Amino acid sequence: MKFDRTAPGGCAEAACRLENGKAVLEWQFHLVQDSGETSQKISVPYGTEEERSLLRKEKGYIRLTLNDRQNNTILECVQKLCEEEPLQSILLQPVLWKGLRNPYLYGMEMLLADEAGNIQDGVQGQLALRCLSCVNRNGNAEILLNHESFLPRAVRYTLPELGTEAAIQRQMLEDLQWMQKLGANCLCVEEPHKLLVQLCDRHGLLVFLKAEKQPGYVWSHGKKAIPPIFQTLSCEAVPLFRGKSCSLFRPGCSAPTTLFYRYQAKWSETPFVHIVPESIQRLESGNFAVLCYSNCDRVALYSDGILFEFKDGEEVFLFQEIPARTPSIMLTAEGEGCCETLSIHKSFTK
Repeated sequence: MKFDRTAPGGCAEAACRLENGKAVLEWQFHLVQDSGETSQKISVPYGTEEERSLLRKEKGYIRLTLNDRQNNTILECVQKLCEEEPLQSILLQPVLWKGLRNPYLYGMEMLLADEAGNIQDGVQGQLALRCLSCVNRNGNAEILLNHESFLPRAVRYTLPELGTEAAIQRQMLEDLQWMQKLGANCLCVEEPHKLLVQLCDRHGLLVFLKAEKQPGYVWSHGKKAIPPIFQTLSCEAVPLFRGKSCSLFRPGCSAPTTLFYRYQAKWSETPFVHIVPESIQRLESGNFAVLCYSNCDRVALYSDGILFEFKDGEEVFLFQEIPARTPSIMLTAEGEGCCETLSIHKSFTK
């Protein structure tokens, strides 16, 4: 018997319930038993009669230790393998995982020992303490993260199709950095992936799985699919991170599409401005028009290095009758402490 290191949520998961400044945790452990050519995945406490028969004769136990970022031990607990009831524990004044604001992770160590106390297996990991729920308010479903309103900014994501595990990990890390820049706070995936879940915990993103028997996505915890269920997050409503059309990135391309900047203007809190190259049009007057995406309240546009116009607005800023006196259109957009420059030859506007 040993810990199941392939479990998407890790070898140990804790369902968290918040009560008056304390966290009530209910633990579930994932094990695997090798018997010759086959292996049997087992949960503690067990969920099926087959698991019960396998664990009934086991005399060993699991010992779990939880540490804070200063490496102080804040929790220890022990669970017999044959125990039918789930292990529960209480943390006073816990530091909760709050997504992009504070993706706090506790250090966790688990030991699997036999009846005499001899260590059979050990594993280290991290734990995000959070409470996710769904409430109905005025006929509308509202998502709560740690009892606070949570507005999902979701991106549909598929794993990179690269050869080695190291290459996949590098690509996922790069993708998650782009998602943080975008302002996304959760991913919708077709199937769980352990490394992706761990990286998302570290970067402050929630992971939702495709619901099996209904439309939308569900937050999965262990073997249980628990609320909230996003029935409104259909495939058409959630932007695809990488794809041939209607996506934030094209396959094989490291530069974002225009759609990325459109969502960044809606979601991101870091000031940015982007001039949309595809939007440049030559007008009948001989001047030009262009669109800018930004999350700033005011954007200034310069042509040939000379201030042309200020615009107030939200997300999309349209500038028209822009003069360009040289063979190239040289534009600079400036927001609140950010700017971007675009140069394009006039021949591309014909």
